Amino acid sequence: MDWALWNPGIPLEQLDSARRTPRHPIAEFVRELTFAHPGTRITVLIPEVEPAHLWQRVLQNQRGAVVDHSVRRDTDAAICRLRLRISDLP
Repeated sequence: MDWALWNPGIPLEQLDSARRTPRHPIAEFVRELTFAHPGTRITVLIPEVEPAHLWQRVLQNQRGAVVDHSVRRDTDAAICRLRLRISDLP
């Protein structure tokens, strides 16, 4: 497993969703963490792909925005959306 090889010092949590949408499981997980560790600041990192061209954005899904909205609405966690730019390949 790559996560174990990288060993960032943070456990990897896998969240299952019956409806194939990540927003509810992530918001619920953040709520549970907040309840279990009161006074701790929770930060949610959301990686997103940023296409090189504007027209390609239509082809990308909007899960980052959906997760961002759900977590902001249901928790007081800090949100950081990490946009990774895809460059043109030769």
